[in-house]
Amino acid sequence: MASSPEWTEEALREHYADGARIEFGWLNKASRHQFRWRSLKGPWITSRTRASTGKKLVAGFKDAMPTDVYISTSSWLDPVNLPRIRDTSRPPPVLLDHMVVFDIDIRPFCRSRLEKARKSTLALRDWLLENTQLEIQHVTFSGSKGFHLVAHDPDRSAFAEPDPVIREELVRAQRKRLLNEVIEAGHSVDPVVTPDTRRIIRLPGTVHGTTGWECTILEPGWLESPVHKWIDAIPKHPLAIRMPRRQPLTLPRIVLPKRKKKLTLKDEEQATEYMSLEVSSHVSGTRDRSAVVAWLPRRWGDVREAIEQADAKFDEANLGPVAYLHDGTRVLAIVPRAMPRDFLMSRLPRMGFGKLAHEIRRFEHSWVRITGMMLEDEWVGELEPVTVTGYAASERCAHPWSASHLELCERVGLPIQLDGGDIAGKADAAMRVVVRR
Repeated sequence: MASSPEWTEEALREHYADGARIEFGWLNKASRHQFRWRSLKGPWITSRTRASTGKKLVAGFKDAMPTDVYISTSSWLDPVNLPRIRDTSRPPPVLLDHMVVFDIDIRPFCRSRLEKARKSTLALRDWLLENTQLEIQHVTFSGSKGFHLVAHDPDRSAFAEPDPVIREELVRAQRKRLLNEVIEAGHSVDPVVTPDTRRIIRLPGTVHGTTGWECTILEPGWLESPVHKWIDAIPKHPLAIRMPRRQPLTLPRIVLPKRKKKLTLKDEEQATEYMSLEVSSHVSGTRDRSAVVAWLPRRWGDVREAIEQADAKFDEANLGPVAYLHDGTRVLAIVPRAMPRDFLMSRLPRMGFGKLAHEIRRFEHSWVRITGMMLEDEWVGELEPVTVTGYAASERCAHPWSASHLELCERVGLPIQLDGGDIAGKADAAMRVVVRR
């Protein structure tokens, strides 16, 4: 099965044609929203004009057809050429409204995992209806691994604040409180999407660039029904990949056993030989640039404590965003930025990543384990995605994106939301299967 559709400008242009497929009816006033898309040629593009219909939006694609199209969760008095949230050189934008959006993803792309995501989304919807005043607008299938639940908050108190900067801060704080309540109630949602007033989400009626399936607003009753009863009614491009019934194997040339268990400190200490998949920190296609791909020190504590410490260090260094995974005992951090080796060798030791700095100095890059360990014919400690943080630091980060490590984050189930900026190197990260002794 192909890993993604083999897109062409012609195939995408024919698909969108006059823009009739794109869903705008659910928006109160589409022209108040910002639109962004990832073009087939590579860079991200932000619409320089307002769009009130699919036809007008498609007209803006011109000769750079998109593989993925997004819309802002906020509506603005002037959504064109929005300044960044920390940009004080221009007048702050006026926030008019903000959707309440919850993102529920369960990787990988297959029917069985999508069914689990459906059940999680249904449970979240019912909890919101019972415990909040939110008005559920709709649920969309993202086109890949999960769903977006979109709601309207009737509480407009924050929008009565006349100062646009304070108004946006109040809305963010309000959404953060709601998010914390949802997480404390046991619902697994993306912790980044909901409180972010500058967030973009996939636009219904557009294809998902990785799968070719359309982001689709679910019909009434679909969320309550098993995935297999309605999934074949979801529109998809002729080039779309097939959705497997069950989780496919992710490691090449390695047959995963049926039984899995968590990695323990004892396993790691007593292991005399193990097999795993490793990725290089080097940014493919560049001469001297590396990303940060590193296991957080054990002394930083458990998963939550380690991530909190790492967040503080990356934020202080103006490095972000950061994708986090864990294997049961330790946390892996990925910063998909293409940074000069000299910069990393000077900064990493002060941040607590002496081992990574040493390997980059000695070998000009580092090989890092990104899967579980095969110990005695048994996989232990398979990595699970945690979250992506550090978007505030990302706005201050001066380094270009690493194309290969952006692709890596996508593969491990933690896709990065880009906010402009240059992309360095090639998309394919260097990987290898190794036996360590």
